[in-house]
Formats: sequence, structure tokens, C-alpha cells
Amino acid sequence: MILVLDTSGLKTYIGLWGDGWIAKEEWDAGHSLSSEIIEKMDSLYQKAGITLADTKKIVVNTGPGSFTGLRIGLSIANALAYALNIPIAGIVCPKNYEDLMEKGIKSLEGRNKFGGAVLPEYGSEPNITKPKKSF
Repeated sequence: MILVLDTSGLKTYIGLWGDGWIAKEEWDAGHSLSSEIIEKMDSLYQKAGITLADTKKIVVNTGPGSFTGLRIGLSIANALAYALNIPIAGIVCPKNYEDLMEKGIKSLEGRNKFGGAVLPEYGSEPNITKPKKSF
């Protein structure tokens, strides 16, 4: 089973891949991504009738995209890959969800354990130190 995550944009995508899509979901996460994603993942595993322990590999979009969205998705993906000692593939700028999966499967060929964390590709320097406008 492969867990697929894309938290780079306005829509969040999560899915479980076996010999095809077993379960997948997309939603407009907005500012509630961090509070919703674990619950959505739990629901996805329940729909598929499997547990997190059945996950053998992880594919995640590394960007470019939303600074906070990428940090949330990559934190979850890296933590799970490390905890389960499974390989993780970070794919930069896939065209779509199917492209993410296809490139991820190719990248994971021959790998069967955690080989290190994947890092985000923001596309530009984050603007986290600029003062915000006051109204």
C-alpha cells in the first residue's frame, strides 16, 4: 500500500494506492489543513479496510506551493516514513495527482526502508520575516 499526499495548493489530496486507487479524497482545506488532515487520513484508511501499519511506501508532493501546506504535508509524510521505517519519495511539481503517483512509483522502485527525509521546494524564498500590513 502506498500513501499519497499533496498539500501544496488550495486543494489537499490524499490517497491509498495498491494495484490502483483503493481510496482517495480531495478537499478545500484552507486554513484548517492541520486540524483536518489526520482525521481525513484515518477515515481514508477505514474506508479501505486497512490500518496505517499496512502502508509500505509514501509519495508526497514537495512543491512548489504553499509554505505552510508543504510543511504540514511533509512533516506528516516524513514522520510516518521514519516511524514505519518505509521509503518516501518527494516529487517536485507534478502536473497532477496521477503524475505524482506515476513519478513516485518509479522513484520508489527497489527501495524498502526509510532512507532519509524529503525537503520542501518552495519555488522562492519564504516571506516569513516581512511585517504584515496592519489595518
